[in-house]
Amino acid sequence: MFGSDSAAASNVSKKRAIDEAQDFSSSPRRSKRTRQSINVDDNDTDSTALESETPKKRARGIVTNGNATKSQKKGTEVKTEVEEEDTSEIIESKKYFKSVQTQRSPPVKDSREVKEEQIEAEKKETPSKSVTKKQASKKEKTAEMAVPLNVRTKGLQMFVGAHVSAAKGVQNSVVNSVHIGGNAFALFLKSQRKWDNPALQDDHREQFLKFCTDHQYDAAKHILPHGSYLVNLAQEDTVKAKQAYDSFLDDLKRCEKLGIKLYNFHPGAVGQSTLESATSRLAQALTKALSATSTVTPVLETMCGHGTTIGGPLSEIGAVISQIPKEFHSRVGVCVDTCHSFAYGYDLISPEGFKSFMQEFDDKIGLQFLRALHLNDSKAPRGSKRDLHANIGTGFLGLRAFHNVMNEERFQGLPMILETPIDKPDPAYSQAQANSRSKEGDNNNSEQDSDAPKMKKKNQPKKKPLGKAPPTIEDKSIWAREIKLLESLIGMDPESVEFRALETQLSEAGRAEREKHQEQYERKLETESKKKQKELGKGQKNLADMFQKGKKGK
Repeated sequence: MFGSDSAAASNVSKKRAIDEAQDFSSSPRRSKRTRQSINVDDNDTDSTALESETPKKRARGIVTNGNATKSQKKGTEVKTEVEEEDTSEIIESKKYFKSVQTQRSPPVKDSREVKEEQIEAEKKETPSKSVTKKQASKKEKTAEMAVPLNVRTKGLQMFVGAHVSAAKGVQNSVVNSVHIGGNAFALFLKSQRKWDNPALQDDHREQFLKFCTDHQYDAAKHILPHGSYLVNLAQEDTVKAKQAYDSFLDDLKRCEKLGIKLYNFHPGAVGQSTLESATSRLAQALTKALSATSTVTPVLETMCGHGTTIGGPLSEIGAVISQIPKEFHSRVGVCVDTCHSFAYGYDLISPEGFKSFMQEFDDKIGLQFLRALHLNDSKAPRGSKRDLHANIGTGFLGLRAFHNVMNEERFQGLPMILETPIDKPDPAYSQAQANSRSKEGDNNNSEQDSDAPKMKKKNQPKKKPLGKAPPTIEDKSIWAREIKLLESLIGMDPESVEFRALETQLSEAGRAEREKHQEQYERKLETESKKKQKELGKGQKNLADMFQKGKKGK
């Protein structure tokens, strides 16, 4: 009997160890001491049913053993109270707990954690790879920017370039000109959109001079800065006139610091005053500026004659120069803008018309004052008085006019500056619009297929107003191609198959734009004609009424 009790106690201890190990794995904070009830069958002494209760200070094990006595039936429960636990059994159970802890499997990681660990391990193994790749891409980008769109053609007597950007410093204009293959260039010396600007930085000046030397640009002859559009030296208002003069003089002094000797500007506008008084104020301002400087030459640009602007007819520019003291005439110049002069009404297309223009220039101004040219085609027809620049050969001037210019010997050595448009539709926006139209088409088709009644959609974004121009990006390769195009015209026979094919190709490219502006111009002429007839009819009616009243008075 005693032996069976000891065996039962041993079984209880082992079962307790197993139960406590299970409890430890699920909840480490639970007590290791539990009250257990074990049913032992004759055939299977290992089958157990465990029940846990609230732990007490000293656990009491209730043991049921089918082999307690022979007289007892199978399955009879024998309860034995265990007052003391065998210390050896406790030690064994503790060892068992430790073995269970060491055998527990580590927590399962999700795929994201595993992937992050793999990436971190790769970075630690090859830390130099990412750095090398970044440096290589930067070098590639720098090399790509350094490659010019066109190589400069040296040795020509015609110096063609474009009005390039001077963003982040005037020194950048030199590099931008080299990039498009220009042998001359124009720039803004400061922001043309505001009056107050920071002073020219010394390091920018030094870099500008160095770049000009490195890339063989003669700053005194072939660089033509453009003045601010805000400046009107013919201004009648004294306060505004002083503001304009101060900005103008500041630009001239910047030119002298940079070694530039030519400075192009717009003559200004008459406003509410008379042409004579306006040209007089302009001449006085120029004389004052020439007295305050020593090397730079202000260059007046020919204009299209729109509104009250000065400089449409060549005679107006001649009138300004004639009022400047002769001692300064060597430092006064004129720039012919092909688009402006054509829009005013001068024929620059036919050889005879171009020759006549040059003769009038010499008569009204003097060829000795010609210092530069702006090469622009015109979107508007001749005499429209509209300043709308077009790409070379695509406008109303056409390639023939620029053949006249590029083969005029008297233009040798002068800076010829392109101001043609280089904006083109943003391909990213165009693709987005195409995708949007495709999606709208799909939605419309689905709505047409559906028999459900159409409901008004709330919170829909407002549609953009019609007529708003889509976003564009700059394509400086247009200037690079136009420079080469103009240079190719030197010595080319205008009656050759090559010239005619090129002329036709460019003309066709600008056909739609020309037709649009031609239609606008014709409508404008028609409106003006009706207005004049109406005014004339009104005047005749008033005159008839006056005579009628006179007869009645008699």
